[in-house]
Amino acid sequence: MVSQSLQVDDLGRTSRIPGATATRLEYRLDVLATDPADLVRFAGGWMFDRAMAGWRVNAWLLDADDLRPLQILGVPAHRLEPGAIALDDDRAAGLAVSADLTASAAVRDEVRSALTNGSTEVVLWGGRWPEQWGGRPEPVRYRLSAAARIFKKHALTAAGCPDAPVGATESLVCGGHRPVDSDLVTSGR
Repeated sequence: MVSQSLQVDDLGRTSRIPGATATRLEYRLDVLATDPADLVRFAGGWMFDRAMAGWRVNAWLLDADDLRPLQILGVPAHRLEPGAIALDDDRAAGLAVSADLTASAAVRDEVRSALTNGSTEVVLWGGRWPEQWGGRPEPVRYRLSAAARIFKKHALTAAGCPDAPVGATESLVCGGHRPVDSDLVTSGR
């Protein structure tokens, strides 16, 4: 994404710099899930914190009828069409996938592509890392902020899971590129 650069004078007034452009850098996390409850239960706090940290987080769901839980987390949602994945053209810094979708050939292809790329952090929740995905999976955990725990609790209620516990951490499996500044910590289970 390219935008024009602005300059600020001593009085705080802004004006465009003729002919200058600036590139906007942002991280993106794409999330593939069956429904909002699955996503919120296993990765809702992590997604919320990444969105609040300035990441562009997008969720693709098989069941995208009630999106209130994701709206609470500040995450836009899209319908995931069975057998086809239509993610943005540019490669995301992170790809998170529900274990419930591991049998899908389209999901398998998307994960393999991300793993082959070598610059995408690939994360799975709710099950074991499929052997056919390859990679070097390791259990990781994410420590939720206090705000993430509160928003996750409200999102779980909206998803019809008011009694679901909200712990201090979420457990995931990471098998792709591990950036130096990753917020996922090896759990060693």
